[in-house]
Amino acid sequence: MTGEPAKNATRALRADAWRNHERIIRAAIELLAEHPAATMEELTAATGLGRTTVYRHFHTREHLVAEVYRASFAGARRVFAEAGLESCPTAELLGRAVAAGLAAVRAYPVLINGPGLDVGVGGGLNADYTDCLDALAVAMGRAQRAGLLDPALPPRWLANSLLDDCAGAALFAAELRGCGRDPQELVVEAFRRAWGGRLAGAGPAR
Repeated sequence: MTGEPAKNATRALRADAWRNHERIIRAAIELLAEHPAATMEELTAATGLGRTTVYRHFHTREHLVAEVYRASFAGARRVFAEAGLESCPTAELLGRAVAAGLAAVRAYPVLINGPGLDVGVGGGLNADYTDCLDALAVAMGRAQRAGLLDPALPPRWLANSLLDDCAGAALFAAELRGCGRDPQELVVEAFRRAWGGRLAGAGPAR
């Protein structure tokens, strides 16, 4: 029984460390969305934690920024995977994809800045970013097969374009609503017009 207090104290320390880790990531996500060039000092101040605590988790700004984008891409992937894009009625597909894109950007606003400052790795895309696009790319392929989008375009490129459009709509949501436009409906409309297939102007597919 003498070991129980020590075990409980260790678990409490681990839980506290995890909460601090998540607090640092969340604060950095919010700040980098508004100020992509924020310094490590500014990022540390945004957490409300001590410098020693922050540096215990992240030794450099590069380490913290990389983790911010990794966590944001992983979170966005979960949003897309949970949106039912593989099984929803075709008529709902683009609307659901855009809704998921907007939800991902609202939850992880650093996505407004795109795939990050260091997206290029060995001539290709950051693996975390491409993983983020997987579920959305599947939805784009399904929309192409249904005639909603141009079948000649790469599905992953369409997924990237849709996420970019959602980021812009999220950033200017207040202004769009001030003009009497719904951001989600506007992105669906613009996306259909830009990259639509044979059914793009024929109303919802059945």
